[in-house]
Amino acid sequence: MDAGVLLTAIYGKGDDPTRQFREHKETAQVAEQLGFTHLACGQHFIGTELRYYQPIPYLAAVAQAAPTMKVVTHIMLLSMANPVELAEQAATLDAVTEGRAILGVGLGYSDREFLALGVDPKTKVRRFEQGLDLIKRLWSGEPVSDTTDWWHLENAEPSVLPTQQPRMPIWVGGQSTPAIKRAARMGDAWCVPPFPDHDALRELVDVFRAEREAVGLPVETELPVRRELLIASNRAEARDLAAKRAELRYRSYANWGLRGENTMAEAAAAAKAEMPDPEKRFLLGSVDEIVDQLGALREGIGMTNFMFKPHWPGLSHAEAMKQLELFGTEVLPRLRG
Repeated sequence: MDAGVLLTAIYGKGDDPTRQFREHKETAQVAEQLGFTHLACGQHFIGTELRYYQPIPYLAAVAQAAPTMKVVTHIMLLSMANPVELAEQAATLDAVTEGRAILGVGLGYSDREFLALGVDPKTKVRRFEQGLDLIKRLWSGEPVSDTTDWWHLENAEPSVLPTQQPRMPIWVGGQSTPAIKRAARMGDAWCVPPFPDHDALRELVDVFRAEREAVGLPVETELPVRRELLIASNRAEARDLAAKRAELRYRSYANWGLRGENTMAEAAAAAKAEMPDPEKRFLLGSVDEIVDQLGALREGIGMTNFMFKPHWPGLSHAEAMKQLELFGTEVLPRLRG
């Protein structure tokens, strides 16, 4: 089983930008030394509570500190992007990392972001589907002529192509059933978010594989899974830490507009509470308990890559690095043994 590390946005606009970059580089360096194989960061715009640097230039810079790790845009908001620009930006990332890039894409959910970028949210599915199709065609290197609802190309023959051939891998995010079926049809893997609970996750993996089979695509693919994870001396302590650390993070998601099927907001509303039970979505406990839980995920759903987030808002960088080192030295070797 492979493991990736997320360069999580925990910094606000008042925090020193050089500290953020320095701490993320240290995270990447230590993760590589511990045997992590993937380095990822996500995308948001106008992140009032948290500062998101844009993933492609940021990963290109941080990846220099970890020259063996694959880099993943986890995820780019494709429905708000110009696919011609994104195709060339992602191919550039693949070139400067010598063929180690993975393009992760998704719809996006924040009305604030759609409005800021001049995109009608009602068009996001069509923009996503047409945009991803166009990216794949541009990466083929063959001339492209097409008129979509938003973009027009006439015999365009791009020269900025991925280093990986026939193209770089595409991971598609999403937590609703339609989004997962779309990921199955259009992507190389479903990039599993942390929001569906453990029971829903198992069902949604079956949805993904059934859709792949229905459209004649290989059922067995990479399965990168993100679950929130906290290691402590025991499960009770980990649960308490999870409740404290998650509240601010998931309140931010709710403020940005995350709603709908298999989200924390949906679960909180159903429970008439601020935060639903973390044990339904988190991996919590001692090293032995975490190993057992991850092993069950690997065996139960075929997880190939666990995406680990060490940083949380309010948690010091030193404490986050302790979690990273504990995972890398005590948990990961046992899952690979």
